Amino acid sequence: MTLAEYLDSCEQRYSGELHLLGGPFHGPGYHSRVADGTYVHDILNSADYAVALLKAGDAAPPARAADVLRKILSLQDTDPTSTTYGLWPWLAEEPLSQMAPPDHNWADFVGARLAQVLKDHAARLPADLVDPLRAGLAHAAWSIFRRNVGPDYTNVAVAGAGVALAAGELLGAPRLLDYGRRRLHNLVAHTKFHGGFNEYNSPTYTLVALHECERTLSLVRDAQARSDAERLRRAAWQTVAEHFHPGTGQWAGPHSRAYTLRLGSGALEYLSAQTHVDLRRGPPGPQRPAPALVPAIECPSALVPRFQALPEPQVEVRGRFIRREPDEASTWGTAWMAEDACLGSVSQDNMWTQRHVLIAYWRTAEDPAAALRLRFLRDGRDFASAFVRTVQSGPRALSVFNLVTDLGDFHHCLDRPAGGVFEAGDFRVRYELSCSGGVAAAHALGAGRFVLAAGGRRAVVHPMPGRFGPYEVRWTAGKEGDSAFVDGICYCESRLPFDLARFGKIILAAGLELLGPTEAPAAAAPELEEHTEDRICVVWNLPAGGLMVTAPARPHPYPK
Repeated sequence: MTLAEYLDSCEQRYSGELHLLGGPFHGPGYHSRVADGTYVHDILNSADYAVALLKAGDAAPPARAADVLRKILSLQDTDPTSTTYGLWPWLAEEPLSQMAPPDHNWADFVGARLAQVLKDHAARLPADLVDPLRAGLAHAAWSIFRRNVGPDYTNVAVAGAGVALAAGELLGAPRLLDYGRRRLHNLVAHTKFHGGFNEYNSPTYTLVALHECERTLSLVRDAQARSDAERLRRAAWQTVAEHFHPGTGQWAGPHSRAYTLRLGSGALEYLSAQTHVDLRRGPPGPQRPAPALVPAIECPSALVPRFQALPEPQVEVRGRFIRREPDEASTWGTAWMAEDACLGSVSQDNMWTQRHVLIAYWRTAEDPAAALRLRFLRDGRDFASAFVRTVQSGPRALSVFNLVTDLGDFHHCLDRPAGGVFEAGDFRVRYELSCSGGVAAAHALGAGRFVLAAGGRRAVVHPMPGRFGPYEVRWTAGKEGDSAFVDGICYCESRLPFDLARFGKIILAAGLELLGPTEAPAAAAPELEEHTEDRICVVWNLPAGGLMVTAPARPHPYPK
């Protein structure tokens, strides 16, 4: 989408009364209480609109950009004694006081747009708007300073550092400049220590971090900050290149945070433009991506061949995401890739809605990327207090499931119930395959095994007999629309309170293998090799070598 086309599309959604862009709301299920589909006016998208109007130069009237910016500034909390100081709400219709809870990241993301306006376009704005913009940027930057997000929150750590750096230079605030410089430098050291971003392999937020590095390089002159931003930019591209699967045009797992199963058209357009390789494998998405409002920087040339083809017929990438002592407690990721398929898994993590702890893609005639994802559901929604440990070798993975006692329900930290007690009528593990054309199929294979199939490939699920506290786990297969699934039903009866801290022993495990059309499934199922009251050890003996996972037998705190 060109800048002119983007501005034309915004024209249809612009409110001359509110001076903001409107549209139906589609939220992630937290932070906002606004019902899905409600017509609302969005602050961050409107900030992008103001940047685009100014970027268009004489082709767009600066008066409208000024109106939008004045409206945005009027919605910022400027009370330094407030817990939401420097923040904006998501929506004009839902003030900060009504959010559940307010999103502190909006100081970072809206603040970044204000910095861009002041650095690149202040001369085109009315003189009486420049000082209020400077004040709004200052409020956002000091809010970021006060919150002081750690380097483990990768995308926000980058964005906030960029806002502090830009504010320090634009406002003549050496304390903010020094803070932003230190914060970015600490993130470089933190990333080097762990071996990658803690917000690991995220199709959404690796690209956000990449874009914010580009914005910092566009806005900031400080030599050390620019050097560190460039190091992080290259680290982000390294992550993308290592995990991009050319055969399906998808980002191989595991994913720490993703909002969709597949890459959106905007991400693919951006990656294609910066690599000069057409990475799109299917029809374009329903919405064309917005134009780049930050000057983009091309992918490092040494990484471009990785987007064109795999270096070998089969590739396995394994890397550490979060370092802990001893090292076996660290969080690792494994991704196996062949020409037409890939399978990725994380060694240990919770299973909240944004987490793709195990995900596979393969090409079919109907869908360039059939997608298989491992989930844990409470009453039909992803359950953030579920936990999985997985060992993967090539296209095979053994997973052992448990619960954690100190996380939330749908969101991993925002909605933990009082006392950690969850009301539920249904808990289940789900291996879910989605494929266009209704061709995804699931059925029992015999000997306790199940098949998820689409096109020429099959994923065979090998459950182990298990228990979920006092309840026996039973496995079944089903289909709904374009999705087929294999479920390990842990509990499906009357609604009861579940106190995870006092829950009983859990023995729940399954193996998965991703097979080609001529490959026979393994005959052996995972077995419980040993167990005590506190720990279990599950093994899966395979012809190519066994897999073994040792895990707590009872719910436990989330690993720090």
